[in-house]
Amino acid sequence: MSEVEETRGYSGALLGAIALAVLCAIGGLIWTYTLSSRLAHQETALAEANQQSAKIQAELRETNARLRVATDEMGKSLGLTQKQLDARADEIVRREAAENRRLDAAQKQTAQQVSAVSSEVSNVKTDVGGVKTDLGKI
Repeated sequence: MSEVEETRGYSGALLGAIALAVLCAIGGLIWTYTLSSRLAHQETALAEANQQSAKIQAELRETNARLRVATDEMGKSLGLTQKQLDARADEIVRREAAENRRLDAAQKQTAQQVSAVSSEVSNVKTDVGGVKTDLGKI
């Protein structure tokens, strides 16, 4: 009977090992199913994120194009304004130079007139001195 008992001992251990393998297999299937559902969820989320990213990139390209156009328009407007400011500054400089020349000419003319008046005053003074001398003789 020892052979029968050994067979039973092996068959009980074999049944235990088979039961353990079946339980592990069932556990593995459950774990695989759980991972599969998580993976499907993550793939869906990734696809949505990719779509949203593509949409945002398209909007960014459109915004960049609008900004480029606006920047070009502002540059042209600023260039025109800068040209107007430069022309106005040149005009002011020309007017100031003309005013300076006119002022110099007026100062020279005034100096000549003062010199002429001074000369006339000297002549009158001399004449007054002569008249005074002549009156003193009388």
